Amino acid sequence: MRVAVLGSNGRSGKACVEALLAAGHTIRAGVHSSRGAIDQASVEYVPFDGTDAKSVTELITGCDAVVSVVGHVKGSPAFMQTDTIQNVITAMHDQHISRLISLTGTGVRLSGDKPSLIDRFLNFGIKLIDPKRINDGIRHAEIIQNSDVSWTIVRVLKLTNGQAKPYKLTSGGPAQVATSRATVAQVIVDILQDEQYYKSAPIISKATQFKNS
Repeated sequence: MRVAVLGSNGRSGKACVEALLAAGHTIRAGVHSSRGAIDQASVEYVPFDGTDAKSVTELITGCDAVVSVVGHVKGSPAFMQTDTIQNVITAMHDQHISRLISLTGTGVRLSGDKPSLIDRFLNFGIKLIDPKRINDGIRHAEIIQNSDVSWTIVRVLKLTNGQAKPYKLTSGGPAQVATSRATVAQVIVDILQDEQYYKSAPIISKATQFKNS
């Protein structure tokens, strides 16, 4: 499968590209620069600005699926995630691409969620310090849910570095407190072609073996 990865310059993006390559996919990687790029023939790097519709279209053209691991960094526009995903969905329609996976935080709450006390505490802190980040994630999820693409929103509480570890996917948590970026990448690979997770927003939860529920 040919997969467009948005946010490939970030730590989550690099982990995602590596996992997709290991699974045999070819990648069009949207980047702001080639710094830290993986030098493999199966990766094509494309200059990318998610808030620019033309840039998004150029990146995803010719792909079978789109994976967004775009996240906020210092100086990001307040609605960067929202504007990016709106451009993505419009371009997906134009290019007749149906599969979309987007990564976001557990601050995006849905009916039936069962957040733990630490989940509530951490997200309350983010709301106090950076409410635009939470609101952006929520709005971006609403746009995805109201679209007609085959979407999955993967929700995670706190990202860390390190190796992939056992996980399970739950519809409402409670979320695993700390999840490595490599684990997130493995989740994306595992569900990319799994229709079970179409039009759903699973939370990465703790498990003792690699399986979903």
